[in-house]
Amino acid sequence: MIITKKDRKSLKRSDFATLPDIKTGFVRDEIDDETGLRLVYLKNPSTQGDDSMTFISHSIAAMEDDMLIFVASIESLDLRELAIALSESLKNLQNDYNAKGYFTEPHMVLYGNGDKEDIGRYLGAKDDETIFDFLRGLFEDSFVEESDDEDYSAWLY
Repeated sequence: MIITKKDRKSLKRSDFATLPDIKTGFVRDEIDDETGLRLVYLKNPSTQGDDSMTFISHSIAAMEDDMLIFVASIESLDLRELAIALSESLKNLQNDYNAKGYFTEPHMVLYGNGDKEDIGRYLGAKDDETIFDFLRGLFEDSFVEESDDEDYSAWLY
């Protein structure tokens, strides 16, 4: 997911019920030197919507003034909640998702420009700082300056 300054869009609860609620799970915040955005680091935040089936272990939210612009999260499905919603046995869902516990494998999920993108399973370290460093890297890789959008087609053979 690539986001430039000119095409940033606000993320809204009405777009994605699984966005983290930045008022819950607050760890720390900082201002990013390159983009000027406020980065909010979250651990186990609630979701903004009524989606209690999504569990967010860690998240970084990028804010411009009071607007949520970008989110990088580590998310899993809560199979207990899914079992209730589907009137299905927890054991059957654990078998279906090949899960030994109450949650599915964690996935890296990005939100930005009105889109949600699951970029795959998270297989990294489990400690908070390593995860936050990883999520910050996803944020840095997703934001480019307009000058970075150069045409490199002349370099191709």
